[in-house]
Amino acid sequence: MPWANGRGTSFEVARDGGDDWSWRVAIAPVVEAGPFSSLPGVDRYLVVMDNAPLGLVIDGEPRVVQQGELVSFAGESLVESFLPKGPTRDCGLMVRRGRATGSMTVVSCGEVNARILVAVTVMRVECDGEEVSLEPGDAMIGPVKTSMRVFHGLGCAIEVGS
Repeated sequence: MPWANGRGTSFEVARDGGDDWSWRVAIAPVVEAGPFSSLPGVDRYLVVMDNAPLGLVIDGEPRVVQQGELVSFAGESLVESFLPKGPTRDCGLMVRRGRATGSMTVVSCGEVNARILVAVTVMRVECDGEEVSLEPGDAMIGPVKTSMRVFHGLGCAIEVGS
């Protein structure tokens, strides 16, 4: 799916609704430095998925986000990216304020309750008594919040609701 500013493409994991979504989860390759899309009224969360970090300047404040690190900001914030060690990918959650709620946490082992789990690294997870392996970028998606046990790896646990 093309970015709102036309500077890249993301790969959708899940969304609520059609073009007029309330929440959306996607994986985005960031291959060049530049501005993030302005999305007024949207809360944004992202986790860097690759070893290469993602540099961000959010409303004038620079930071370097490492693999597995969570950052959040308002969609109307002025955000510029830079690539300290080359291209990278992020897993992002976007939630329209007043229409949905959402949260993203980084998980590494133990019990997890989430509707969506996206693997950042190779993961081993048990859900409903079945053990599965996930490769980076793979996702487990349920219709409701589900209890899972993470044995190995790093992932993004995402909860969304209306």
